[in-house]
Amino acid sequence: MMQIVGRQWWRVEKVATSLSVMVGLYFYALLRVRPELFYQQSPSLLRLDSDFLVPLLARLGGAVDFAGALLSPLFVVGWLGALVITVLAALICMATRWVLAAMSQGAGSVLCLVPLLPISMLLGQYHHPVRICAGLGMVLGLTAAYACIGHRRCAERVTAFAILSAMAYWAIAGLYVVFALLCGILEWRVHRCRWWGMLCALSAVIVPLVVGGWFFSQSIEDAYRGLFLPRERYWLAAPSQAPVSWAIRAALLLSFPLAALAATCRGRPGGSLALSLEAPSASNSSDIAVPAAGRPMPDLRPAVSLAALIALAIAADFLLFDVTRKYALLVASSAEREQWTDVLKYARRLPPSDAWTAFQVNRALYHRGELLERMFEYPQVADSVRTLTMQWDSVTATAQRAPLESSDILFELGRVNESQHMAYEALEIFGEQPRILQRLVYLHAIKGELDAARRFLAVLERSLLHRDWARAFRRLMDADPTLSAVPAVATRRALMVERDFTGNLDTETMLVHLLDRNPRNAMAFEYLMAYYLLTRQIDKLTANLRRFDDFGRARLPRHCEEAILISWGANGPPRMDLGGRQVRPETRRRADEFTQALGRVRAGPFEAFAALYPEFGDTYYFFYLFGCSDPRLFQARPRR
Repeated sequence: MMQIVGRQWWRVEKVATSLSVMVGLYFYALLRVRPELFYQQSPSLLRLDSDFLVPLLARLGGAVDFAGALLSPLFVVGWLGALVITVLAALICMATRWVLAAMSQGAGSVLCLVPLLPISMLLGQYHHPVRICAGLGMVLGLTAAYACIGHRRCAERVTAFAILSAMAYWAIAGLYVVFALLCGILEWRVHRCRWWGMLCALSAVIVPLVVGGWFFSQSIEDAYRGLFLPRERYWLAAPSQAPVSWAIRAALLLSFPLAALAATCRGRPGGSLALSLEAPSASNSSDIAVPAAGRPMPDLRPAVSLAALIALAIAADFLLFDVTRKYALLVASSAEREQWTDVLKYARRLPPSDAWTAFQVNRALYHRGELLERMFEYPQVADSVRTLTMQWDSVTATAQRAPLESSDILFELGRVNESQHMAYEALEIFGEQPRILQRLVYLHAIKGELDAARRFLAVLERSLLHRDWARAFRRLMDADPTLSAVPAVATRRALMVERDFTGNLDTETMLVHLLDRNPRNAMAFEYLMAYYLLTRQIDKLTANLRRFDDFGRARLPRHCEEAILISWGANGPPRMDLGGRQVRPETRRRADEFTQALGRVRAGPFEAFAALYPEFGDTYYFFYLFGCSDPRLFQARPRR
């Protein structure tokens, strides 16, 4: 009776431990990692039609790609993405336990949880977990199938390994290496067939090179696809710490062979998965009953091992979690959803040297009506006009580096043709992402190219997540081909230029042309004034003050007032038409205070920067003098 009670308690304890660990992983993914950020990295269409899925299964590693195509779009919902991660991790742990049970009856329950540590570390580095976790689940399932053969004749095991190897390499490509190593350990340590164990291990190298490289004419990288970090085309999906990411991925892949070796060293060979999963033997049952019958203290080794594993996970999260990548993704996600307050909140957690962050901050400030009021509260650098429009020296460079961001800002400004060009470049580079397809639908609709818009709508209608939006847009298009009731179409049509500019379209020229087309283009005007502030061209800024009349602004923005006072201080108060507006007294007061504080500084530029920044770092006076509005950027400059 005591044996039965001890055995039941042992099983209940194992189940409770596993459930608690999985619940912890779920909330870690949901609250700490935020699975929707994986979708922000690599948004994809959830399509179930044969034209999309069959080509995936018809190539090496197709089963892993198939799983990724089905599961990755679910990450658009945070709790659903966390559930996918948890289920995949649970399946990996369960399959690991089966494999270890086939190798040793003495394999403990903690060994099967060891892969959770590198999995959580990969999550913290923001590597999409679906493909690697689905592939490892398939690896362990096929290894368990091979272990079920048990102590059969060697010829039967060779035949089974050949069949499973063909299935494994076709399904998981480069992750076949893990399968071959596990089978080699099983043969060497359990079946004691050393020569066959060595051949199984060597097949990890031979099969990808022969089958993938020679038979399918794949490159070495493609032959081992899935084993290494994938190449990401979008910079927010690429690893920011490549050596750390490589080390974590290697630790995850090696954790299974190492766990198998540890299991065979500490326990007796089980020989067969079917036998090892049966009820514990009489000797094991007596071991369970001993604590209740004779020993006062239970075996604390599993609890200590689990506590050590949890402590390692906490330490790894503290040391290796990529906080910068998380907040960059949050900025991108908030900007895409036009949640501009969140953009500003998350941007403060990012390093100031990134032009992309300043670009998103300036967009957010404009949409909140604060660009010319609070621009220099955030990191800005003189002459860094890329932070306004993300435009490089050539169209080709822009298309290669930031086609999505460039298309966004050009669309908002009204440069429809250029925005369409960048959107097609993004489509070529990143593939059929929902955001790109929706942008192309809008662009073709604005230009009256309805047939082209319908072609992209047809693709979106095949996506389970986007078909409602596509069908609603198609109904609007059928009811009114001009789409005059759609604000995004009607407003951009009023702003778009009627002819392309064939010269060197620098930022200033582009914004001036937009204002010539529509003097009430508010974004073009505020960005033009911000451009003059960044380039410290106060004369051009003051020459355009009259344009505030077109927008009914009762007073001048703070940074424009500060620029006016700088101009007056240099040349004396000139005749300047402010349209009946006055520079506010508080702006004049701060200018006097800045001048007095500057006069008291008797040190070099770095010391002056540090002395004046706490009180005046958010003013244009400070930026105009130092050419920078953030101490971290200023300190990075070489001393002269």
